[in-house]
Order: sequence, then C-alpha cells, then structure tokens
Amino acid sequence: MKQTMKKSLWLLAATAILLSLLCGCGGNDKTPGGDNQTPGTTAAPADGYRVKVVDALGAPYTEGVVVQYMQNGQSAGMQVVGADGTATKSLPDGEYTVELSFTATNQEYYYDASDLKLTPDSKEGTVVLARKAGAEPTPLYVENAEKKAYAVWAGCTYVTLKKGERNYFLFAPTEAGVYEFSMPDSDAAVGYYGAPHFVQSLHAGDEIVDGKFTVTIRADMISTDNTGTTVMVLGVDAGNNENATLAIRRAGDPEVDETEGPWSPYAGTHVPKDYSLPAGTSLHKVDITAKSFEIVLGDDGYYHKDTKDGPLMYLRFKGTDYVTYDDILNNFHIGAYLYNEDGSFLRKEEYTELMEKYRDCADKATNAYPLTEDLVYILKNYGKHQGWWDTEHPGYLFHDADDNKIPGINLDIAWMFALYYA
Repeated sequence: MKQTMKKSLWLLAATAILLSLLCGCGGNDKTPGGDNQTPGTTAAPADGYRVKVVDALGAPYTEGVVVQYMQNGQSAGMQVVGADGTATKSLPDGEYTVELSFTATNQEYYYDASDLKLTPDSKEGTVVLARKAGAEPTPLYVENAEKKAYAVWAGCTYVTLKKGERNYFLFAPTEAGVYEFSMPDSDAAVGYYGAPHFVQSLHAGDEIVDGKFTVTIRADMISTDNTGTTVMVLGVDAGNNENATLAIRRAGDPEVDETEGPWSPYAGTHVPKDYSLPAGTSLHKVDITAKSFEIVLGDDGYYHKDTKDGPLMYLRFKGTDYVTYDDILNNFHIGAYLYNEDGSFLRKEEYTELMEKYRDCADKATNAYPLTEDLVYILKNYGKHQGWWDTEHPGYLFHDADDNKIPGINLDIAWMFALYYA
C-alpha cells in the first residue's frame, strides 16, 4: 500500500551504534548478532592488532568509525576503519581493551563495553554495530490509542522494546529498492502495518518467510526534497525481549515498471473559491451502509442529494470517520494510477495541489466544501488506487477497533465516507 509523507521529521533524529567485540580470548557472547559474533581464534596477524566492524547481517562499516586501543585507561593508539571495515594497528605485545569513537559528531552511539579485550594470543576481534533508533518519537494512533513510533534506517538499528507489546517504528527509505526486514538477533517479530495516517492492527505487507519480509520501494515513492516520500510503519512484537536489532537490508533494485514515470498534475475544471456555510446549516454524514445514495449535478456546478435542487453535498476535510483528507494532505501526496478498461496502464495523476486549494477554500468552521465533479473524480480514483474499498486489498479502510472488517458497507458508495449533506 503506497503512502507518502510531506515531512520526514525523523531525518534529523540522533543515531547511535550498538557495539560487541568478540575475540579469541574466550568469554561469553554478550551482544546481539548471532553467528557474526563468533570469537576469532586465528593466529595473530603479522601487521598488528586487528578489529573488524560489521553490522548484525555481516556487512562491514567502512567509514566514520575509529577503533581506539586502550591500556590502563590511556589510549595506546587509534585507527580508522578501512574500506573493508577493518582497523589494524601495530602495537607492542600486551593486553588492550577496545573503545570506539566516531567522526560524525552529531550522532549518539551505543555499545556494550563488556569483555572488549585483545591479547598477544588473540589479536583479532569482530565488532557488531547497529544504529540506535531515533530519540524523538512520532505519535501514532492505533485502535484509538496513541502510540509512540521511533525512526529507523536502512542497515541495522538497535531498538529498545516494551516486553509483551507491539512496538512501532517508522522507516523512510532514501533510495528505490527491494528492502528486506528481519530481527536477526532475537525471536522478536517484525511486520509491516501500513502508514502513519492509517496504522493497521494486522500485518499489511507481503508474507513473512523465515522471519523476514520484503517490500519494493519504487523511484516514484522517493523524493529528493523530503516531500512525498514513502513512510512505512513497522511493528515489532517484542515477546520477552527488551532490546533487539532491527535489520533493514536493501536486497536489490526493483524491477523496471512503467508506473515509474512522472506524475501528471490534474488541473480540474472547477476553480475553488472561498466558501462559507450558510448560517444555521446542519450537516449530516452519508450512511455508507445504505442500499443506495444518489447524487445529482446541479445547475450551480455542485452535487446535490437525490435531485439537482436537493440538499447540497459537501466534502469535509476534517472530522470524518476512518481517515481525514486533511491529515493526508499534511503528510502525504494524493494521486492515482489510471488504467484502461483492458487493464493497460494509462498515466499517473497527481491531485495534491488541487486538493490543497479546495481545503484552503473550505468553510473554516466545518472544513466543508461543496462537492464538485473534480472532487468526485479525485475521491473515486484515489480511494481505488489505495484499495480502500477492495475487501481483498491490505489497504481496505473499513475496520473496527479490533481490526475486523465492518459488515454491511455498500462498496458502491464507500467512496462517500467523507461526504455530508445539508
């Protein structure tokens, strides 16, 4: 389900790194990362003490990390990791503990500082790193309750979890690709649960296989100016885990798709003008469980209930059930893929600019604007593109607080969920 966001607030959030040094001197495996933490017991390298820096999936960190070799609380030497993720330093034989420092001074780091020792008999070790989740949470509303979601990034992110609960995180990719999500160092389970304006209770993405799932992010879902970029809500069911590593691996390029072309702005035929609801007007929402609901285009250019002279129809941008178009416009773009009757792709239409004009001209008290042909066209196309009234689509909109599909929704008029009449 494609959702986009106008502002990526979490791109400025602090990041951190989870550290675990494993070496041939023995001791317990005390950090996450599974097989990547196997202590090195090979012969001492001729060129000095060597530390390899990798993430929980085994990918090397190749920049921004400095390995410091410490004796008696003092630095005996330091070395920046190289292109292969290793740092090697020629030092007199002895015992050294290892600390890390980082060249990105605006970032915060986390690591497990226990048992970080190199000896003359074991001069090699492996450090497993993970960025720390963003420090400033974004509020999410799930089943009418407010939750906190923290930013995570491609690569491995160390996350703090509430045991026995679902913990939420936000991922905004910066490049197109096929992304694989997993929890490599714990039995916590990660799933895809929609977008910030519509968080689902049930898994909304592809099937989870061997604890992993993949999602394709296409070029048209990425923005270079941080507007209109896809944001995914990830949920981690913690189980008994209080912390773990959330791994997001870019596994490859997406297949070339004709839908990756540019968006075509929809200009519409109606020019929105400032509108004020007549004094004393009461608004009644459309019952989308009714067997039918007729609207007719009047001579005034607006739709009316039942006849062209009947009660005036309105789109409300706020105060509606399920989702509000105001929230979408504040965080995402509105558009749709259009197809011929034979299913062949036509074009991608962008409706955001026109919808923003309608919203800005709406009645200030009720956030309502009279229903035009443009609005009908946009609401139908956008909702269909989102899968909002497709009962087999993961984006199906009409669920109760327990994420059960609401019975009795008339799918022919489901697009009217945000419509009211005078």
